Amino acid sequence: MKVLLLSTNESKGGAAMVTLRLTRALRDAGIDARMLVGNGDCSEPWIDRVGQLRLKTAKVAERGEIFLNNGFDMHDLWKVSSARFGAGVCNHKWVKEADVIVLNWVNQGFMSLADMEALVVMNKPVVWWMHDLWCATGICHLPGDCLRFEGECGDCPFLHGCARPADLSHKVWERKMRVFANSGIRFVAVSRWQRDVALRSSLLGGMDIDVIPHAFPVEDYDFKGAQGEKKAIVMGAARLDDAVKNLPLAVESLNRFKALYPQIAAQTEAVFFGGLRDASILNALELPHRYLGPLDADSVRRLYSSASVVLSTSRFETMGATLMEGMAAGAIPVTFATGGQGDIVTHGENGFIATTGSADSVASCLAAALAPEPPFAREAQHLSVAARFSAPAVANGFITLFKSLLANK
Repeated sequence: MKVLLLSTNESKGGAAMVTLRLTRALRDAGIDARMLVGNGDCSEPWIDRVGQLRLKTAKVAERGEIFLNNGFDMHDLWKVSSARFGAGVCNHKWVKEADVIVLNWVNQGFMSLADMEALVVMNKPVVWWMHDLWCATGICHLPGDCLRFEGECGDCPFLHGCARPADLSHKVWERKMRVFANSGIRFVAVSRWQRDVALRSSLLGGMDIDVIPHAFPVEDYDFKGAQGEKKAIVMGAARLDDAVKNLPLAVESLNRFKALYPQIAAQTEAVFFGGLRDASILNALELPHRYLGPLDADSVRRLYSSASVVLSTSRFETMGATLMEGMAAGAIPVTFATGGQGDIVTHGENGFIATTGSADSVASCLAAALAPEPPFAREAQHLSVAARFSAPAVANGFITLFKSLLANK
């Protein structure tokens, strides 16, 4: 079985990393899996790039069109994609040789919707592993509170003063509707929450959407790490001040924890890492705390190995990678069940789910997780992640799907 995974990047960004990890796992399972990418150093013989001139031209053309259609707003320029220009991936010999094609994150000039139409007519099984919600919307990668994707898009909030009923988001929505209709593309979500949101969309509603999570490198995390004098509550993100991460609620929750459970809090500190433009928001935190700034992967793993709790107050997470990282290193998660977090954490079994938006509930869950006698063993936390999210487990899920699609062709 020859499987080709398409990805804008080889290893830059979370979506690219999990795609590369899946490709390796498929190869370890005996599948002839390869990656065709837009950007990368082609570090393995089974990775190749498309033509760079055409890719760069398509990327510039797409961003230019979006810039014209969003009122020249640089702030939101990278929050949307139109896929109206592409690098012509269907001309690559690996596409023609493959038995199964897997689309991953393919935006920013790598694949156009015309390229996707060309794939469909090749009569090969096409699987789309959704790393965000772009498949289900007109142009945005994450709709946030906007519900226009349940209809026909248009009046897009990311297009600012240029938004109107027949704007770029509506035009791309129309094109996607034509591409997806009767295409046979099999969409795969990374969490039940993502699937449920996608099924509310006008583009994907009524389709069969499988759920196969991101492959996670559980083996890289040490659950036997030394603990500090104080128990550490760790919260991290690429951007801590991203509104989705809800850092103000984390600060409020930690303050409520100190006020309601002073004896436990006296033995605890909060540790934050990631980008943060204005660290003064942490000045309101009454619990002892440290801000470490952005960290490399090795430092993150060491930090989680010393953590007792991994905290996420995110309004939603497509998957919840920080929770998996913390748990793989033995920490206990405290979070909300408002996204992919619910696929990772089961309240009372491997962590604690707080009432959404409630600082007092988060404080209560922190107290339970930081009880003098830990409610869950660190090794059990590690094994909980390994059983569901290791690369071999995820690869087996995809192999089963590929065989089923090939048998029905």
